[in-house]
Amino acid sequence: MELRTIGSCGVDSGQLFIADPCYIKYAEHGNGEWNMEWEEAEDGRRIYKTLPDPTLDGNTVNFYSKVCEANGASKHGYAEVELGVVMGTTYGDGEYAVQGIFDEDGEIQGIFMDFTGQLSAEFDRSYAEEGW
Repeated sequence: MELRTIGSCGVDSGQLFIADPCYIKYAEHGNGEWNMEWEEAEDGRRIYKTLPDPTLDGNTVNFYSKVCEANGASKHGYAEVELGVVMGTTYGDGEYAVQGIFDEDGEIQGIFMDFTGQLSAEFDRSYAEEGW
């Protein structure tokens, strides 16, 4: 297996979202903003409350708000959201390299992203005894 940089991904919201782009067209986009307000929790912490998108029907939370809310509520730095997976980046905004994992025939098998710039990786294909 070989690891090669295939591009980069800019981040302005401190998070990445992975999904098949054809599904995004079915999401409620509205104003495309994270519609939220800050509240004070009982223990004094500031927490956010996601609000409906004012440009939609007044009751619907837009897609970006759902993604932000899922990521913000995550205890592990990632969350499954309708249509995909969202994860926070380790140091927030920036430009992150996307590396392809290629097999011996040059076919892409997966991707790898290092949010810290401090990781190295090796990949090996493992087969079950009976094959795939």
